[in-house]
Amino acid sequence: MGTADNLTSPQESRGIIPRSMATLFSCINSAQYKNRKFTMKVSFVEIYNEDLIDLLAEGDDECKPQVLIREDSKGNIIWSGLQEIKVGSVEEVMSQLSRGSASRQVSATDMNAKSSRSHAIFSVTLSQQKFIPSGGGSRMGKRTDDGDWVSVSSKFHFVDLAGSERLKRTSAIGDRAKEGISINSGLLALGNVISALGDPTKAKSATHIPYRDSKLTRLLQDSLGGNAQTLMIACVSPAEYNVSETVNTLKYANRARNIKNVATVTQEEAGWHDLEHLQHLVIKLRNEIKNLRLASGLIPGSGRSTPSDAINFNYQQLADLQRSYSELTQNYAKISAELSSYQDNSDSLKSNSRHLNAIMEVNDDSEFLSHATASFQETVAPVIAEYEKSINELESQLKIARASLNTTEKLMQDQELKLEEAEDLNSKNKSLIIDLKNKILKLNEREETTESY
Repeated sequence: MGTADNLTSPQESRGIIPRSMATLFSCINSAQYKNRKFTMKVSFVEIYNEDLIDLLAEGDDECKPQVLIREDSKGNIIWSGLQEIKVGSVEEVMSQLSRGSASRQVSATDMNAKSSRSHAIFSVTLSQQKFIPSGGGSRMGKRTDDGDWVSVSSKFHFVDLAGSERLKRTSAIGDRAKEGISINSGLLALGNVISALGDPTKAKSATHIPYRDSKLTRLLQDSLGGNAQTLMIACVSPAEYNVSETVNTLKYANRARNIKNVATVTQEEAGWHDLEHLQHLVIKLRNEIKNLRLASGLIPGSGRSTPSDAINFNYQQLADLQRSYSELTQNYAKISAELSSYQDNSDSLKSNSRHLNAIMEVNDDSEFLSHATASFQETVAPVIAEYEKSINELESQLKIARASLNTTEKLMQDQELKLEEAEDLNSKNKSLIIDLKNKILKLNEREETTESY
């Protein structure tokens, strides 16, 4: 695990944990993630003779709270009773790691003067809250003016497995022998789980994975076969007299390579565990639905009005305007035809007048013909002027009718779009309210369960 290597050591001699934490904090403090909120906690548990011991808890082993393994409704493994300490830098992480390592079970054997007599898991939990603009975010998170906050939780389990031991080689007796048997038992159970997960023939069928055979495998259930990536580092000896142990260790690690997990980032809207926030959110969503109904053109204060009523009312207005436009168009066509007829007659009369004028010039009877032509023009001129006035009025009415019709059609399109949006949002909000009620019910049940404990 790199517990003996501190930050003052040269870069090339630092352990796995110091390097990992330095890289992690470097990413957190970079400009790329400056708009995110991070919280980091660490825990340290030891598995000694199949007993779980919190290495960061204060006091003697007898006074420390019992560490239990539980499973939530989603099948995730929860370590109950384990103390988590908040840290804010690499130095604080290494300080907690050193403090916990000092409490580990270490004894001398013929193979190792400081042999670990237990398995240990150093866990780092990183919680981040990131802001998603309202245009691409969920409507369920803690809302601000411009978007939502969602939380993403990640875990890093650094597992230090005690080495496999042969009692003949270690010359262990008494308690040391019991510890060696417990160590080998945990490693055997872990090997069985790795074999079941890494066997491609078993992966295609619903094969039982023996997680419950050991507390070690039970603790690492999510890390081995869940939404995680698993990496094993094997420590071997180059000496010839350790060749048997070296080969077995390499075979063990090779089986772990066959585990194929696909890790995905899971994020959750902030505030799901806050009952008061959920209640306020339900009230806000109801107000949004009410505002949308009012914005859809409904009559304020009318409890029975619906978006469909407003649309039907607008359809009636559109039908009336279309009827009026049709009548005006028919009248316009009729008067235009009459005017065209009068204009044809007028043209004919003018042609006759020109013909008569020509005759006058021949017959010198111009006075009579000129008087007849003037008299006819005086009779026809008022009629033509009246028709032209009627046509001008009809053209004005048609222009107004066309403008009203275009405006009404545009309003109808806007209303239909608003109705579709309102119905879609109403459906989403109904589904959301149902989800919120289920969440509130589960929170109440959880509170009742906690009180019963």
